[in-house]
Amino acid sequence: MSTARSRRWRQLILWLVLPVVLLLSVWLWQRYQNAAVAALRETGRQYLRERRDDLAEAAFERCLQRFPEDAELILLWAQAVISGRGRTAREAAELALGRLQQIPDTSTFAAEARMREGRLGLLVLLRPEFAESRLKKSLELGPPTLDANYLLWKLCDLTERFGEAEPWFWAAYSLTPEDQQLARLREWYTSQFSPQSANAELDRLLGFLEPDRFSDDTVTIARLAAFRSNEPDSALARAAEASFMIHLRDREPAIALLRDQWQRPGVSSNDFLMSTLIDVLLETGRLDEAQVIFERWPAGSSFLWLRTAGRMQQIVYQQDAEAVELFDRALPVWPGPIDWSLLHFKAQSLAKLGRREESEAVRLRAREIELLMELPVHQELRQALADLNRPENLRKMADFYRKIGREREASEWDRHRERLF
Repeated sequence: MSTARSRRWRQLILWLVLPVVLLLSVWLWQRYQNAAVAALRETGRQYLRERRDDLAEAAFERCLQRFPEDAELILLWAQAVISGRGRTAREAAELALGRLQQIPDTSTFAAEARMREGRLGLLVLLRPEFAESRLKKSLELGPPTLDANYLLWKLCDLTERFGEAEPWFWAAYSLTPEDQQLARLREWYTSQFSPQSANAELDRLLGFLEPDRFSDDTVTIARLAAFRSNEPDSALARAAEASFMIHLRDREPAIALLRDQWQRPGVSSNDFLMSTLIDVLLETGRLDEAQVIFERWPAGSSFLWLRTAGRMQQIVYQQDAEAVELFDRALPVWPGPIDWSLLHFKAQSLAKLGRREESEAVRLRAREIELLMELPVHQELRQALADLNRPENLRKMADFYRKIGREREASEWDRHRERLF
């Protein structure tokens, strides 16, 4: 009897102890594995520091087999893939992008992941619309970063949206170390007043410009064609190419490129495409078509909407008072201060309203701005920019910006002159 009871006690103890032993074993095994992965992760980091990227990729790949959703590991792995050899830049970018997109927006590493997606999308895959969406998402998810704002500024330049770059420039400028801000101001001037020169460095990086060549229209054409080839359904890519066609006076191909786009879902809120299409329709006398498209464009406050709405009131609706009001709202918004043609439009409407003295004053201001945009003025400014170690050159830049009504830039040039000299 006692033997049977003893056996039952041993069985009971075994049943009680065995799960504990098993759980402890599992816990110890997990601790061991986690320690092994942590060591392997650090090994991978060391490989990255030593530029042994293929070994780093292999180390991080083994770690990801244990922790496939570890966002930091994915970022490290993607870095190794992009830096490694054995793949083309496009192959590496597409491979890295596939895994970066697995990092959810709820992750603490999401902002960095979206920024890297945007960088790859623009600089390797040549997909500007995708890149822009990822970079903006990065800024939405995390604190503002220099990289994301700078890339959005450059993306505007590369897609012919020079006038839309200002918010990204100022954000990037504010995040730039003070001792590098003069270079940023110089780059901002070039971006707005010599865009082909501003884009030359990136065009070389993207493979559209040889190291020993100066940029020209053929480089811009090649870049914009590549953007549309890589994103054939992109409203942004089409609008950028059409905008440059209009610059080259190829109006009919530009209209053909955009005419079927504005009815696509969401495109009517794209100010760049809508303004580009409506403006060229107005230029070519297609007023009825311009009106139909304009009335599908939601009212806004951007420079592009205000300028185009003013032209519609002036040309199509024959409402000059409304046109003047819209022009007045557009002129302070960059690039309104240097848009001398916009001042001429305003002067025309003022004259029709019988406000002759106001019209003449606006015409004179338009002529002042037009003269400030002439080549000799900017040749002198570029000479000043070539030597920022002389205080008089910084003063020249400040004076120029004050003449065009841009106190913010003028103040920054003055501040750096006072700081350095």
